[in-house]
Amino acid sequence: MKIVDKQTIRIPTILSIALILFSANIYLFYSNFRENEFYLYLRNNAITLEKMIIDKGLSGEDVRTLDDMKENIYTQEQFVIYDSTGTVIFKSRYAVTHLTDKLRKEVFKHEVEFKKDGYERTLFLSRNNKYKQLLIIEAAGYDLSGFNKQRNLLYILIIGSALLISIITLTTRYYIRKDLKPIGQIAKRMKKISSKNLQSRIPESNLDNEIGQMAHTFNDLLDRLDYAYTQQRNFVSYVTHELRTPLSILLGNAQVTLMKERSVEEYKQTVENFQLDINNMISLVNSLLELARMNADAQSVPFTEVRVDEVLWAASDLVKKNQPEYHINIEFDQIPDNDESMIVSGNAELLVLVFRNLMENACKYSNNKRVETKISYDSSKVKIDFIDQGVGMTKQETEHIFEAFYRNEKTKEISGHGIGLPLTQRIVEIHAGKISVQSEEGVGSIFTVEFPIKNIY
Repeated sequence: MKIVDKQTIRIPTILSIALILFSANIYLFYSNFRENEFYLYLRNNAITLEKMIIDKGLSGEDVRTLDDMKENIYTQEQFVIYDSTGTVIFKSRYAVTHLTDKLRKEVFKHEVEFKKDGYERTLFLSRNNKYKQLLIIEAAGYDLSGFNKQRNLLYILIIGSALLISIITLTTRYYIRKDLKPIGQIAKRMKKISSKNLQSRIPESNLDNEIGQMAHTFNDLLDRLDYAYTQQRNFVSYVTHELRTPLSILLGNAQVTLMKERSVEEYKQTVENFQLDINNMISLVNSLLELARMNADAQSVPFTEVRVDEVLWAASDLVKKNQPEYHINIEFDQIPDNDESMIVSGNAELLVLVFRNLMENACKYSNNKRVETKISYDSSKVKIDFIDQGVGMTKQETEHIFEAFYRNEKTKEISGHGIGLPLTQRIVEIHAGKISVQSEEGVGSIFTVEFPIKNIY
């Protein structure tokens, strides 16, 4: 069942039940009110009759004559007056006595109200006469006017409720269809989106409601899918290009080697060249796999409390071990007041990879093979600057350095694959950090990495 049909049934049903219960309470309240009012009316008329007979001394026949003259067709009143023993003192012309010994004993305890022969009847004690004589009065009547009003009220409630329920149902259906119409439009647009047109987006007409938020969220999802799809396509293209070149070189060297007989030394040199090329390919593949893992499985990376300065020293030792000619200087802008100032939430191995890449790049592209590393911090973050005096970059070049496989013209002669910085940026993002670069051509570059300090308390 469609949402519009389901809600059109559900909402009016709930309101209808509430309306029916409300109408029933009104009807029952009025019915009880009418009954109490009519009993009060009968008692007042009976007391007036008592005073006429006892106080004024009118005879029963005179009272019956007056009763005949009065228009009481709407109430059809009947009165019987008894003394305390149950003997009839007065009885109206059409009255029927109902006082029994059981009712007489009961009326001495409390007023008795009951219905019989289609009449509403009440029995009560009265001393409303000048002699204070204890009397038992029976009054009966048929509230024709009251019943007509009660019936009319019932018709009004039934018809009014039916009309109101119909209006609620139609109005609810109209507004639900109107509110859900954008969802149908979104569904149609979504059906048209495929891998061939991931650039298409859903109109975000109104971000103040849930539908607008859903459209915005879906567009964000499309942005991520488009980015991932583009990355995958570029990744395949880059891998094909980067692997094809060294494989072609290997094949060419092998063909040249096999063109004629060579000495053992020449074969040995050729195999060593093969080994060097294969090691470069292994390094490329490992970098590609690490970059792919960071993009696909970032959520599964385990985090612990890590001291940034300790990770920096570990990365420095690793770089110096592999490249002894590199010079790395680490210093603090200010000495930490406590250990917490240097603690971040992260993965030590990945952070070592980040700092190692930045240190190696700074030394690799500097003539003096040197990098200055400065650590600073404040109440919310720790910042590390990697400063070199290398070839530097133009503004246009800095805009592309975090793109996979990007190499500018000045560094193409230096060994590398263009994967280190994109991998570094991705790891920093996983740690909720930021990485930026300031560079001037011919002067050098400053790479800045910031991480939020872990709140220990």
